[in-house]
Amino acid sequence: MSTDPRAATGMGSDGTDAADVGVHLDPSVRREVLISGAGPVGMILALELSLHGVRSTLVEQAPQTTTFPKMDLTNARSMELLDRLGLADEVRRVGVAPQHSFDVVFCTSMAGYEVGRWHYPSVDEMRQWIEVTNDGTAPAQPWQRVTQIEVEKLLMKRCLADPNIEVLRPWKVTSVAQDGDGVRATIVSPVGGADHELTADYLVGCDGAGSVVRRAMGLTMEGERGVITFCQVHFKSRDLATLHAHGQYWHAFFVGGGVGAIIAQDEVDTWTLQTSAITDGVDTADIDKQQLLDKVCGRHLEIDEVLQSSVWKANVLVADRYRVGRLFVAGDAAHEVIPTGGYGLNSGVADAVNLGWKLAAVIKGYGGDELLDSYDAERRPVAILGRDWSFRHLGIHVQAQGLVDPALVHADGPEADAHRAELAEYFSANTGEHGSWGVEMGYRYDGSPVVVSDGTEAPEFDGSVYLPTTIPGSRAPHVRLADGSSLLGAYQDGFTLVSFAGAAAAADMVAAAAAENVPLEVLAVDDVNARRLYERDLVLVRPDGHVAWRGDVLPDDPRALLRRVTGRVSVSAAL
Repeated sequence: MSTDPRAATGMGSDGTDAADVGVHLDPSVRREVLISGAGPVGMILALELSLHGVRSTLVEQAPQTTTFPKMDLTNARSMELLDRLGLADEVRRVGVAPQHSFDVVFCTSMAGYEVGRWHYPSVDEMRQWIEVTNDGTAPAQPWQRVTQIEVEKLLMKRCLADPNIEVLRPWKVTSVAQDGDGVRATIVSPVGGADHELTADYLVGCDGAGSVVRRAMGLTMEGERGVITFCQVHFKSRDLATLHAHGQYWHAFFVGGGVGAIIAQDEVDTWTLQTSAITDGVDTADIDKQQLLDKVCGRHLEIDEVLQSSVWKANVLVADRYRVGRLFVAGDAAHEVIPTGGYGLNSGVADAVNLGWKLAAVIKGYGGDELLDSYDAERRPVAILGRDWSFRHLGIHVQAQGLVDPALVHADGPEADAHRAELAEYFSANTGEHGSWGVEMGYRYDGSPVVVSDGTEAPEFDGSVYLPTTIPGSRAPHVRLADGSSLLGAYQDGFTLVSFAGAAAAADMVAAAAAENVPLEVLAVDDVNARRLYERDLVLVRPDGHVAWRGDVLPDDPRALLRRVTGRVSVSAAL
């Protein structure tokens, strides 16, 4: 394998404008991990593996990164995970500037009435909140608005510069097989139609809703298809007199004319219209985009350029399994949700980190098969949670449309004013779509075979609220120490034993980790606030920042504990 990843792909340094013709592809080399699909989830998985010193090969059918905006929110938890990879600051540099709010406006049209507003803080405002909040309820990182166009460029540039990552494109995985010794994948190049068979220890399908890997695994997608149909138009416009008639916003939803919204993609000139006011089977080529935009704006909108348009159906689906032998799925290959709440790609980011460190642990010899099984046990319930809450958020919009009197909401006079006031009250009472901190940060990996329960009865889960806790399976809370650093900064490429009883109290665990070849660092912390929030004198935190075990003293057999949390002993055997 070439030490210069660009030599294997023939690409430019930004990874966006060149294609691999397979000149340096060596199919005789057995790969450690093959990743089908180099979207954000596939690339984050490759970078996570590299963080642990594991090589991977990305196979991507597109010759360049996407030109489609797709995502527009990287939530606070995802930004914490990206910060582990040294990506948070880079993502912010290519994202929306930090002073712009995340406000959601509800209006009859851009020329009509504003009937409601959800105020969500800008990155600057959230950063100020984080700086003055040290009770564990805040994330370590603010959220970020950024399009997938910019994220993919950034991630591809990092992957191309990483000697642990081989990038093959445009190549497509067309078939997959496995046996007890490894996996075999046939890849085909659209440039000349050449094909090769690659072998690897493991293969992960990050290849989207039409995943070839998922089909090879024989998985069933459970849920509903086509729950809502949208026409989507990406366009450029600097007509802020029209677009900002109600002030700056992130999303502007229209009431009184069907579900629809305009999304501010970059706060400069790039926007997306999403509307359900179309008929199934309509080809976007037959839609007059100017007429459609003028209609939703309520006045003529000056358009500089229509970038892309499409008609798509939103699915709400979760795969029945995430692992079959040496094959795995992640991201959209494993789950599809309605965009409301932004749980799709953000769940995919956590999928990639969760699976990445576990594959690395097994490949490096300190993780066992139970650790790989835990990927399904941990991440699949989170996808179901996101699925259910995305439906809940969509219901707020659908119910709002049912409350609207289409004639009255556009009218003038006291009765119309009263009707709009009722709608404003409704929206004010239902603001949780982008503030459901429990869904984003408060889920626990209950029932995971590699999480050791201490018997504490967890509070009833509330997806709208994040309650900081170190109950095993939980995300370890962000706590700012006296030097200004966050405890979350310690959780990266190995296990961390946070000790509030001094380093000596962890000595037996250090010896056990050395004997078991488990990477472990001891973080001795003398901080009353942190001890209160971490709830025990000793808290064992995994590379992904989730608590594996906690107690006030070490167990009698620390080696057995480490074998349990690294999946080298079954739950029944441990009991």
